[in-house]
Amino acid sequence: MKIGTNQYNTFDTMSMDCWMDRVYYEGKEFPAGYFAAGILNFAGAIHDPLLERIAVLTELVDDLSAFGKEKGLEALTQLRPLMHETVSWIYTCPPFCYCDKKTAYDSMEYALSAERFEQDYNEDPEHLPYLALSFCEPVLRILVAIYNFCLLIRVFEKKYLRTLKKRTASTFAKAAHECFDEDDSFLILLERMPFGEVEEFFSFPRIITGFTYFQDENDEEWKTAQHVVCKRAIDFYVFDLLNGLQHGHAPSQCRGCGKYFLTTNGHIPKYCDGIAPQDNRYTCRQYGAMMRQKEQNKQHPIYRLFSTRTDTIRKHHQRGKISDDLRREALYLAESYRDKALMDNDYAESGYAQDMELEHIYAEAEKRLK
Repeated sequence: MKIGTNQYNTFDTMSMDCWMDRVYYEGKEFPAGYFAAGILNFAGAIHDPLLERIAVLTELVDDLSAFGKEKGLEALTQLRPLMHETVSWIYTCPPFCYCDKKTAYDSMEYALSAERFEQDYNEDPEHLPYLALSFCEPVLRILVAIYNFCLLIRVFEKKYLRTLKKRTASTFAKAAHECFDEDDSFLILLERMPFGEVEEFFSFPRIITGFTYFQDENDEEWKTAQHVVCKRAIDFYVFDLLNGLQHGHAPSQCRGCGKYFLTTNGHIPKYCDGIAPQDNRYTCRQYGAMMRQKEQNKQHPIYRLFSTRTDTIRKHHQRGKISDDLRREALYLAESYRDKALMDNDYAESGYAQDMELEHIYAEAEKRLK
C-alpha cells in the first residue's frame, strides 16, 4: 500500500501520515511543517478581510433557522454565492488544494438547494435546515482556524524564530516553550482572538493517532508510519507546525517577496526560492545574492547610510535611550529599507533617505511593537 492514500479528508476531518521528517497527504509527500508554513500566506493581518467574510457568513447561517421558512430561504439565496466563493478560496489553501474538489462542490449544491432546505425544514421538528447547517458550519470553522493560526504563528515567527542565532530542533523547542508556555503577551493575544472559542488555539493539538503500514517504493521494505486524524483544522496546522519544529523545520518570511516559506536546514534564511517580484528572471534567493554582492561595496551610498543609522541605533541602545525590543525592530526595519533600496532604484532615489531618518525608523518600530 502506498503511504498517504488510505485517508479520509473532508472539511470536518483532516488526516496525514507521518514518517521520519516527512508527512504524506492525499498520496503526496511533503516535508514536516510544509502546510503550517504555507498557510501563513493566506491570512494573518490584524484587520484581515477574512474577518469580515466570517462575520457575514455567520450572520447568514444563523438566519437560515432563526426567522422562519421565508426568511430562511431569503438568507439561503444570499448565502449560496458567498459560500461557493468561500469554498473556492479554501481550495487554494494548503492542504485543501491537494484534495479532490468535485465531491465538495456537489455536496454544496445539494445541501444549499432550496428543495433540500424546504424538505429539512418541513421534516425536522425544530424546523432546522439540517443539511445546509452541517455543510456551512465546518466551512466557517476552517475560516476561523486559518485566521487564528496565521495571526498567532506570524507573531511566533517574528518574535521568536526570526531572532534565533541557530535554527535547530533544540532552539525551536526552546522558542516554542518560551512563546506558548511563558510569554504573557502571547497568552493575552490568545484571550483577545476574535472567534477564538470556535477554533481555540492549543499548543498541544487534539489529535487521534494510530499507525499505518506501507511498502517503501525505494527499497521495497515495509515500514510503520504514524497516522494522525484531526477533527479541527487548527489542530491539523498546529500539529504540522510542531512536528516540523521537532525535525528542525520552521517557517520563515522572505525578505524579497514577503511570503512565508519552510526552512529545513540550519541556515539563517533570508530569501525563498520563489520568483523575485523585482525581476522575474531570478528567484528571490538569486536576486538577494546579487544584492548582497552589491552591498559589499562599502562605498555604496545605500550601504553608507545604512551603516550610519544602525551605528546610531546601537549607540542609543548602549546608552539606555531605547529598549532591547525597540533596538531589534529598528535594526530589522533599517535592514528592510536597505534591501528594498538595493532592489528598487526608484525607491533608492526617492524614498530611502526619508525612511532611514531615525525619527521615522523609531516611529515605525514602535508601531510594530504594539
